[in-house]
Amino acid sequence: MKTTLLILALVLLGVSGASATPPYGGVSFGVFYSSLDPYGEWISVDAGLYAWRPLTIESGWRPYYYGRWLWTDYGWYWTSDEPWAWATYHYGRWYYDDYYGWLWIPGYDWAPAWVEWRYGSDCFGWAPLGPYAVFSINFGIFYRTHWVTPYYYWSFADYRYMCHQDLHRYVYRTDQNTRYIGRTRSGGSVSHEGGRIVSRGPDRQDIERRGNVRVEHTDIVPVSQRQTERYVRENDRGRIEVFRPAEERFTTDAERPSRVRESERSIGLDIGSLDVQSRARERQEGRDLRRAEQYRQQRQADIDRRGTERPADVAPQPRIERRNPEASPERSRREQVRPSPRPEGQVERQPAPRREPERLAPPNQEPKREQPRRESYQRPPEPPRRESVSRPAAPQTRPERGDGRRNR
Repeated sequence: MKTTLLILALVLLGVSGASATPPYGGVSFGVFYSSLDPYGEWISVDAGLYAWRPLTIESGWRPYYYGRWLWTDYGWYWTSDEPWAWATYHYGRWYYDDYYGWLWIPGYDWAPAWVEWRYGSDCFGWAPLGPYAVFSINFGIFYRTHWVTPYYYWSFADYRYMCHQDLHRYVYRTDQNTRYIGRTRSGGSVSHEGGRIVSRGPDRQDIERRGNVRVEHTDIVPVSQRQTERYVRENDRGRIEVFRPAEERFTTDAERPSRVRESERSIGLDIGSLDVQSRARERQEGRDLRRAEQYRQQRQADIDRRGTERPADVAPQPRIERRNPEASPERSRREQVRPSPRPEGQVERQPAPRREPERLAPPNQEPKREQPRRESYQRPPEPPRRESVSRPAAPQTRPERGDGRRNR
């Protein structure tokens, strides 16, 4: 009985520990669609993917330009008076298109600022992260495809004006950015520390030493109402009021803006390498992991239940292999290699003759052409020999004697 109760307690503990796993969730894009619609337009980028373009902006505007930096527990926080700052500077990614201009692609995770940093001996710079910058809890920011931040994404300024409320007035000219990029080095980006996302850039003490200024600490105070970010200073201590929508589990319900502009031309983006697409894959993988975990727990519970139903006084007997003490190792080895007897009446099959493979000519050598066989020379037959005609022999005459008389 005690054993059964102990096993049930362990099973319940495992189930409760699994349910404590944080869900794969994020902010719903519906809050972005309704809140940003009055200040711009939504453009269809791909099936189910929309990008927002601000309309009430000045010439030369770029993301993270009108505002200033504040030092908080989350690192460097970007605050701005723009009505869409709470969304576009703390979620998603920015991308500049030659036809539409600056486009903002929504994202699921909140950060004090989605930027990358550069710093040198006399100035520092920041730029919005590109659309292919993927955030991971384990690795921070990494890119799924090749990406080099264009020079016009960057803003550079002197250290003394980093926390100035009119920072944009002291930003260097954009056409000089290539020179400042060569004089500075990369100085950090967004990472995950202590269970939260932080923005690490230039060191706070370096800013104070090189800019000869004092950088104060600012508190982040969450608010429930959607409003413009507001910086308040009381009792020699500042705070920033931040609106963060509640995170939800991912749902399969299709959401889209109320007004969508169909793109007149294709936007040059690799959709599969975007951060938002990576999170969609993680959502599917999260579902698969949860199903696998539930299946594993159910299997383990079934095994434990079957184990508790077995009688306590019956224990599995160990298997004992009996050996013949008279059998020697040499004899056992001979018995292992001895061929099995062939049944009577079975004809032993002879192995098929080995067929020699055809020899092929090397790839760089032309196959030899078969020469016509030359027949042996035969001597032509001799013409028939003509028989000679026998002529009658001439009569033989005796030589005359000296006396002149004939023979009789």
